[in-house]
Amino acid sequence: MKRSGEVRRGTAVDFFRARRGFAGLLFLVVASSLAFAQANNTEVRFLHDSGKKEWCAFSKAAAWTASVDESQSTTVGALIFSNGHVSQIGVTTENDLSAGDWIVYDRYFLDDRGQITKLSRLINVLPGNQSVSETYSISGGKAIKTVTTAKDLDSGKPLASPRPLWRPILSVKTATKDFPFSALLGLPDLTTTAKSCVADP
Repeated sequence: MKRSGEVRRGTAVDFFRARRGFAGLLFLVVASSLAFAQANNTEVRFLHDSGKKEWCAFSKAAAWTASVDESQSTTVGALIFSNGHVSQIGVTTENDLSAGDWIVYDRYFLDDRGQITKLSRLINVLPGNQSVSETYSISGGKAIKTVTTAKDLDSGKPLASPRPLWRPILSVKTATKDFPFSALLGLPDLTTTAKSCVADP
């Protein structure tokens, strides 16, 4: 795989390089979060600022977008509030922007008590040219993988016999306290405050 100067249009290489810029990153995470945010829900977007060593949440999309641009964050996401509580947590994580070899979309589902019940995960990996979807059932502090499917990253066609694939080491959160940004979840007026920040744990 060539790294310098070559962009194979219409392929996974094209996809990853196109989205290395922050406009691509913003589009992907916003599309991912808005896809599961219903009209009667409230969305709060957040990011990790590694330079300032803090997590920040934004009630307005424009402020979040500007902050992602400024901080060059590689971990961003959205909190979906339903009936006054967090019902879904979306987290998008990628490796170093200069490499752009993988990106992970996590979508956690919570019940009315704030307990995580399910994780839907999408892993796109350029080396190996695969897109892997995983579903976990979560209960009692344990996560059980229930579904795994793999597709070709270029064509989107299912892979009947996926090749062995290197993947980033990823944990599955079984409780909201496990998230590095969990302190954000306890802040009052998170849906109406322009910007709320907490230090890295």
